[in-house]
Amino acid sequence: MSGIEHRDFDVVVVGSGSAGMTAAVVSARLGLDVLLVEKTEYFGGISALSGGGCWIPNNALMKQLGLVDSREAAERYIGSVVGNYLRPDIMKAFLDNGPAMIDFILANTEVTFAARTPAPDYYTELEGSLVGGRSLGSVVYDGRKLGRWFDTLRPPLKEFNAPLGMMLGPLDLMQLMSATKSWPAFWYSAKLFGRYGMDRLSHSRGTRLTMGNALMGRFLRSALDAGVTLWLKSPAKRLLRDGKRVTGIVVNHDGRDVEIAARKGVVLATGGFSANPEMRRKYFPFPEAHQTIVPDGNTGDGLAMALDAGAVMDQPNRRNAIWAVVSLLKKRDGSVSKCPHFFMDLPKPGCIAVNRAGRRFGDEANLELVCAMQDTGSVPAYVIMDDRAIRKYGLGLVWPGGLRLGQMLRANYIKAGRTPVELAQKLGIDAYGLEESIAKNNVYAVTGKDPDFRRGDSDLDRSIGDPTHKPNPCLGPIDKPPYYGVEVFPGDNSSVTGLRVNARAQALDASDQPIPSLYICGLDMNSLWAGHGIANGAYHALNMTFGYIIARELAGQRAVPEAEAA
Repeated sequence: MSGIEHRDFDVVVVGSGSAGMTAAVVSARLGLDVLLVEKTEYFGGISALSGGGCWIPNNALMKQLGLVDSREAAERYIGSVVGNYLRPDIMKAFLDNGPAMIDFILANTEVTFAARTPAPDYYTELEGSLVGGRSLGSVVYDGRKLGRWFDTLRPPLKEFNAPLGMMLGPLDLMQLMSATKSWPAFWYSAKLFGRYGMDRLSHSRGTRLTMGNALMGRFLRSALDAGVTLWLKSPAKRLLRDGKRVTGIVVNHDGRDVEIAARKGVVLATGGFSANPEMRRKYFPFPEAHQTIVPDGNTGDGLAMALDAGAVMDQPNRRNAIWAVVSLLKKRDGSVSKCPHFFMDLPKPGCIAVNRAGRRFGDEANLELVCAMQDTGSVPAYVIMDDRAIRKYGLGLVWPGGLRLGQMLRANYIKAGRTPVELAQKLGIDAYGLEESIAKNNVYAVTGKDPDFRRGDSDLDRSIGDPTHKPNPCLGPIDKPPYYGVEVFPGDNSSVTGLRVNARAQALDASDQPIPSLYICGLDMNSLWAGHGIANGAYHALNMTFGYIIARELAGQRAVPEAEAA
């Protein structure tokens, strides 16, 4: 094709989240010439906006803490959770390679983790579960080590954990909430603000990176150190093929199309399809009300290219996304700011979620509350707090301490009432229902038991509630006026339905035959979890493990035996 530039690499990776970065960095460390292309103006993908955890059973870090795990226990737990949706071949590849992946990453990259306890699996009542050690947390990273590449790392969500550009992790928030009560917490908080103030003298935002931003900052540094060629603003357009075999890819780079030959293979890790309205309508309930918080570039490009090459979508999942409760701030300029509600407010005492009838519909501390919204038709829903709770924990875009409360009231983001009836009238919901729900909650707060939805009964609920609150860290009275409410919608922070692959992460066609030299990982690969909640960090675990498997396969270091990949 005349006028088109041609380049050659061993491996081309499309997408720069934790899956694509793992495939690229490990491939480069194993001696391959690697190009990583990113469609948007930032590296890091959805992973940079995430919590940054990684769930790996039987990992070496937990053993250093004296925690005991086994492959058999992990198999029992995963099988119990995923049930009939389970792909045993994919589970075996994950469990075979996950611990080795962590060992390789720790030994050969800037990426590091810390074992966390308590950090319970989501269903500790099931056989094989553990209350800590499998979920590894990202370690804070100094973004200044990225040098001129710092501004190419996707910024975190300022609505969630980076107000004014200063990143805050869960530990930071706990210290900030106690800053007026203890000198150690005060000094901790003062150092945070001092560091941030110094950063802003020379950087566009804070350089102390936490959670997913720390993980992806470390990956970006590792890719640079490993010699990976990195292209930003370079969307992939189509795969090149010789018969069924994928031989390369066409990428638009610096305003022109480039044909890139991939001697070993092409890896698609483009982050799923949540930013694609047509695919949301096909795969998500309540698509007209749904609010995604993924980057705009996550439009299913990898899926489209692979499907055009003969790949197929996998079997239907229990759920097709990682759901998130989302509230909206409509700004004066017409734009909309989206705020996800995770562990900051919903699991805390003195907070309930109700529907238009003013009735609760699920366990607010459960990370799958959106499932209850969808299953009961509670769309939209409303999160309710009193003055005591909102000032202690915040609510959405209102930060702990009641910071920005007046601003959010004036913006009509939060509604307030002197009584539950007045609040219900302002929210447009049933006043009698809300009064009754608050009254029942206040009884449950005294007894410490929620007979309706068992809020605070599970280890997971308790781990994200307020450990200082008794008798139940997730149940508290709502009785101090004024009362506040915010409208919320079902949303997501990534799709999880994707392409069918074998245990080697090769794309499969309609006959379950591998498409030569085409590999799929991350959110483009159908999730082993099939939409079930497993544990914190379970998706990064799949991303990184199958990125590692692909890299070893490309380097000729077979990660999966031939018979098992078939």
